[in-house]
Amino acid sequence: MQILKPTIIAPDSSHWAKWADATHAADAVRRGEAWTLHLRLIERGRIPLLTWHHLVELLGVEDGRTAERRIAFLQSLPMVAWFSLGGEGLATIAQVLAAEAMAACEGHADLMSIRDRTRQLLMQTGPGHCAIGGDALFWREASPLFRARKWHSDLVAALAPLNVFDENRTIGELSRLGFSSPEAKKDMLARIRLNVLRQATIGIGGDAARAEALADQFMERVADGLAKSTPTAREFLVMKLVEQGVDEEEIRDDCVLADLSRLGVFRSQLREVAPYTGRSFEELKRVPMEMLPTRVVNHTLLAHGQPRERRPGSDLNDRYLGTFAAYCDVLYVDKRTAEDFRRAIRKEPRLAGLIGEIATAPDFDALLGKCEG
Repeated sequence: MQILKPTIIAPDSSHWAKWADATHAADAVRRGEAWTLHLRLIERGRIPLLTWHHLVELLGVEDGRTAERRIAFLQSLPMVAWFSLGGEGLATIAQVLAAEAMAACEGHADLMSIRDRTRQLLMQTGPGHCAIGGDALFWREASPLFRARKWHSDLVAALAPLNVFDENRTIGELSRLGFSSPEAKKDMLARIRLNVLRQATIGIGGDAARAEALADQFMERVADGLAKSTPTAREFLVMKLVEQGVDEEEIRDDCVLADLSRLGVFRSQLREVAPYTGRSFEELKRVPMEMLPTRVVNHTLLAHGQPRERRPGSDLNDRYLGTFAAYCDVLYVDKRTAEDFRRAIRKEPRLAGLIGEIATAPDFDALLGKCEG
């Protein structure tokens, strides 16, 4: 069937999981609904988007048999949409950012034109086995690796709100802090660890042993940085920002640390994705982060979304999938993320026209959308 004007819909990971698992349900009615859903979607011109970050959650389960069935199901689908940069495998959020940077370097100079060009660079449609390959053994062996990465995801998510320094202060104000003596450094490290431990404990739901382990892992990195740094606070800050790709002349005393930290994260991401773009990091440094759709969507959700007390590693995938709102017609999210988008849309006018519809659905059959007439 030829679809003249397809509607790209991005199911939530839970929809993909329920849909795939229902194809082996004991209930014959539910099993039938699962097997016929794809045809009904295509009849309505709705193509489901499958991303790398969906796969991470679908295959990161303890039950290996469930993971194998999910892969077989995805490979059997006659038509899906996916992102791919250079035609090799599913693109990650990093490769989507790379495509946006490529579009900006080509001369596209606003959010909408960068989004449209990025779609051209990334969007693919075809059978499921073309999206993820037909080798079931590869994914069977990859599944334990996805489970192993959960530790890293938990660390990043749990410590997301952590700031070693007061981010609302300027570099000049922070420069007056001193920790040159061994006692001052020891005291500062102790304060940082307490803060890390508190954030980790809240973020992972009170598991004291895991929080301690996360705090120890984080402090190893901080201690290494301090061991290499010169004694003043300003030199330590400059060192860390320059490591991320901020030029030293950009670190002025009147700059607020939060702004420089955002720039540093962005520059470090550009350095990471540079090999995908065919351009040097020095070229990519000229790209303003306010021009890239994924950066705008992500920053707006973080700035205006609801505060999170508990922050499981799956929050990272939710954030990545949320940034794809600019690249699909309908993005399905959970109720919490839908509220984040509602608040963000109200506060950030740049989202108007940039992102598609944000929807919620209790089960996979709701992916069909509202009935016409």
